[in-house]
This record gives sequence, structure tokens and C-alpha cells, in this order.
Amino acid sequence: MIKPPILKILVIKYLTDTISDEELKTLQDWSQHPENQKYFKAMVRTNQNLDFTYDPIDIEHAYQKVIGLSGHDKISKKKHYRAIYKYAAVAVVLITMSFGIYSLIKRDDVMIANSITETAPQINLKLQDGTFLILDENSKNAITNMKGETVANQEYGKLLYEQTNKIGSDSTYDHLTVPLGKRFELKLSDGSVVYINAGSQLKYPQSFIGLSSRGVYLEGEAFFDVKENKSKPFIVHTKKMNIRVFGTKFNVSSYQNENETSAVLTEGSIAVYDPSKTFNEKSSFFIKPGQQVITKENGFVIREVNTEKHIAWSNNQLYFSNDRFGDIIKELERHYNIRIENKSLELNDLKYTGTFSMETISQVLNTFQRTTPFEYQIDNGEIIIKVEGSKQ
Repeated sequence: MIKPPILKILVIKYLTDTISDEELKTLQDWSQHPENQKYFKAMVRTNQNLDFTYDPIDIEHAYQKVIGLSGHDKISKKKHYRAIYKYAAVAVVLITMSFGIYSLIKRDDVMIANSITETAPQINLKLQDGTFLILDENSKNAITNMKGETVANQEYGKLLYEQTNKIGSDSTYDHLTVPLGKRFELKLSDGSVVYINAGSQLKYPQSFIGLSSRGVYLEGEAFFDVKENKSKPFIVHTKKMNIRVFGTKFNVSSYQNENETSAVLTEGSIAVYDPSKTFNEKSSFFIKPGQQVITKENGFVIREVNTEKHIAWSNNQLYFSNDRFGDIIKELERHYNIRIENKSLELNDLKYTGTFSMETISQVLNTFQRTTPFEYQIDNGEIIIKVEGSKQ
């Protein structure tokens, strides 16, 4: 007999087209019993009630398909993007609404918040002369170097460099580090604005005067709103990709724990090229608004994307669009500055769509639990996820 938690996973895998041939055979055998037929149809009906974003589902047709499919006749990839596969995706379509679950999660949130507060790293700035500063987001201060000279001003969650006549250097930089769980805004001396995401570092010169280009170096993720200067291109350097611009808005993601580096353009034009080579217009890839360029083993791949998904973090939002649970976990860890261990690896390939804004980490996980059978616990400030009823 199939245990209910495993059964739920099999049904969800069928509806998301991630079920294996062996699992499909198990589901088919189980579906022959009349009571199980009712259960299956109830799950699909629940999906239909939640899923007001996609087409209605023919419940009887869905059941007939599961009992009649062979391992070679599973849902086609084309239909994967239609109504049936959305069962897991709609787990979070109502995320922006109030769920009235504060009393249920209050204790867990307090425990998590206390853990994060005790060990939370701070935003820090290392000036080009070696001065090291902690930036308190509740403060408004002048930033001074060892000589007592003001090089920038902090206004709470912003660091502002003003235009200067001082000659810049392309060998010494200021380093701004934004830890997990935080985001920060930076205005460079040329007027360009950079929104820096959690777990990121940006290094840049205090002045671009006298330099042939405006070069900055990124590890992590940032959204750039670049001031136009046709005579002095703005270049974002990452380990796997360089991005050359004159004046535009775009997002760059280059985390060390991610396999790919990507850039998404929202306005203007950018050119990307191999960081081991000098810029060449003929060999570079030019990106249009609404496109994303991703690093691959043999170069770059360009595709059309929903730009809102990729810049939502700059508005302090989490935006998931048919994303794997395994990838969502990484983003939650960065956003909330907490380690998450998923002991239920079968959950990693389930996909979700939705947005979060002011929700706590417990509210996020509780929302996923509405349609996905897992449980989680907090142990020494770490969240551990496992299948319901598991003794792991």
C-alpha cells in the first residue's frame, strides 16, 4: 500500500511531467481502485479551484490519461506548459494574499529571527586605502578615509559617491560587500546606480576621471542603471562573462555556487564577451530588451524572458516562475540568510510559480506545504526539510 505522503508526490510528479516510468506504473496500479479514483480526481479538482491563472482542467480526462498512459506516452512537453502541469506551480498563486496563519508560525519565526540576529553579518566597505567600515543601515554618515577626507556619504540603505575632479585608478578599488539576508543601493561617482543583492560583492574605483572605461567587478547579483557616456563605456566584469554598455538598465547574476552566469536586459543595449578576451564588436553578443544571455560550456545562449522575474529582488520580492524547488531553496537561503537542508531530494524537481514580498520564511514554506507533502523543523538556526512521516 502506498503511504499518503508518497502518493501525493506521485500525483504531483504526474501533473508536473516529472514522473519516472516505474513511478507511473505504481500510480496506474493504485488508480484502479474506485476509492483511489476519487482521491486522484479530488487532487486535480483542488488544483482547478486554486489555478485561476490557467485553463480549466477536464478532471475525468486527466484520470483517464493516467490509467491509460504507458511509460512512453507521458504528458508531452508542449502540454507541460498548459493546464494539467500547473498543479505544483499554483501552490503559490495566492502568495500575495493574507493567509491568516501568523498564529501558527509565530514561534518558528521567532526562533529563526533570533538565530539570524545572533550571527547576522553586516554590510561592510573597504576603501582603496585599506580603511574598513561597517555600514549600519539605520545610520546617516560621511564616509572618510585614513586622511579624514570624505569619499562618500551613507544615507541609511544607500551609499552615495559624488562627482569629483580627482583622477581615478584602475588598480585600486573600493570593495562593498552585502551579506546574505540584505540588499543595498550604491550610486557611483558617474551617477550610475547599482542595486546589490544578498551575498554579493562589488569593487569599483572612487572616480572614473582619467580612465578609458568605467569598469566594475561583480561577484553575486546586481541590477545596474547606468548613466550614459558614449565616450567612456561601462563594463561589468565577472568570472565567466563581461558586459559592456553605454547607458542602460540590466541585471547580472554571477554567484559562485551557481553553474551559470547570466545577464537580463530591461532597457537599452548591452554586449557580452569572454572575460579572457578583449572586446571585439564582431565576436561579441548583443542583447536586446527582454532577452537573457547565459554562459554555457561552449559560449553564450540568448533567450527571451520575463524580465520582472529577474529584477523582482531589487524591489525586495521573490518571484518564481516554473522554478525548481531545488533552485528556490538557494534563493531562500540568500534572501533570508539561513541554511536550508533538504533531505527529500525528490522534491527538488517540483516546480512552482508565484511571488512573495513581506512574508517570513515560515510563511513561505507553509505556503509550499499547501500542495506539497513535506515537513520542516528548525535545528540550531538551520531549517531541515523532509517528507511527511520520514524518520530521517
